Amino acid sequence: MSAAASPGRARKGRKRGLAGGARKGQAPRPVLCQICGQATVPGLDLGSQPVSDLILSERELNQPETHYPLRLHHCGACGLTQLSYTVPPRVVYKRFPFVSGTTKTATRHLQSLPRRLVSMARLTARSFALDIGSNDGTLLKGYLPYGVKFLGVDPSGDPVRLANAQGLTTWHAFFNEETAGAARSEFGPADAITACGVFGHIADLAGVMKGVSRLLAPRGVFATDNQYWLDMVERLHYDNVFHQHLRYYSLKPVARLFADYGLEVFDVERSEVYGGSIRFYACRAGAYRVSPRVARLAALEEKKKLYESATHRRFARRVQDRRDRLVEAVTRLAAKGKKVIGIGAPAKASTICNYCRLGPESIAYITEVNPLRIGKYLPGVHIPIVPEEEMFADPRPADAAVLFAWNYADEIVPKLKRRGFSGRILLP
Repeated sequence: MSAAASPGRARKGRKRGLAGGARKGQAPRPVLCQICGQATVPGLDLGSQPVSDLILSERELNQPETHYPLRLHHCGACGLTQLSYTVPPRVVYKRFPFVSGTTKTATRHLQSLPRRLVSMARLTARSFALDIGSNDGTLLKGYLPYGVKFLGVDPSGDPVRLANAQGLTTWHAFFNEETAGAARSEFGPADAITACGVFGHIADLAGVMKGVSRLLAPRGVFATDNQYWLDMVERLHYDNVFHQHLRYYSLKPVARLFADYGLEVFDVERSEVYGGSIRFYACRAGAYRVSPRVARLAALEEKKKLYESATHRRFARRVQDRRDRLVEAVTRLAAKGKKVIGIGAPAKASTICNYCRLGPESIAYITEVNPLRIGKYLPGVHIPIVPEEEMFADPRPADAAVLFAWNYADEIVPKLKRRGFSGRILLP
């Protein structure tokens, strides 16, 4: 989720992460780090793209679309990787067709965190937990067996309505210091605060961190869960780069950020979910013993040279090679008269198709199970998004499918094969 257009603790008059304009003849202003404020250096450039979740209705297909820079920048001071340009949240979240509980894999992963926090922070029926960017309440349901009081906060209308309809108390709002104060007044200090998959989306990072600091109980735990930058680099997951994801986290910059607000990372957990993710557990400095896993992860990042310029350059070259291989495979099949479809239309599908310039002439349609996306079109390239059933009812079955939702391959592929799909599966 996102909270405002001005990220980080920017110096007066300068916004971090926003490419500043320059007068004619002048060099453009540097892109400043959204955590420490230092100048960053450019990395992988995926070109100008539309906002990936602004999927189109049929009547919008002939209307102009705005494209924004989609380029990574790296901070040599604190180690953060971020986007060079922040699209205003009012644009990014004008429509947000995402719900958390569309797959069993995502549901299990999200609901494992409340269970972990109940044990870690000894939560009881007297405890209070808050979830930032709670979406349809999938994570909040994980607290139900333990009787923990909870509150969700999310700025997206459709998911909030779904959550409240299920009796999962959710405020339709951005989380910031003001929201935190209101929550504390009504529920008391929070024994657990979570931000899963959304902590990298937040533009007003300072506002959220001030809110966490205001709301967190003395021995409360703040847990975040995001794609892990080290995994993205090693596995070439460039499709996790889109305008909602402003920052790509690893331990070094997160530890720096939390320290600025009196918090420290006391534990970390890596997971294979989403193609490689990481949970950071933070507390008020000294409230919990720091796990040896923290030092081991810091050493691993240094061993892998995660923060070195040569690593960033190599990542960009390898992504370009990966793009070329996918384009060659799809165009070769199309040239032979083979039918290619896509499976899954998450935001990453838009990044891939716009970067690789794959449109409906190459990919006939993309199947989906999320009702908020079905019947729409992928932005930029205008590939239609259809119900999953269509691929099985299609009188001309597909010869191959690009699995855009590759992070759920273990769940999706066996299901497709059981239902009779015999085509080739292409992983982007």
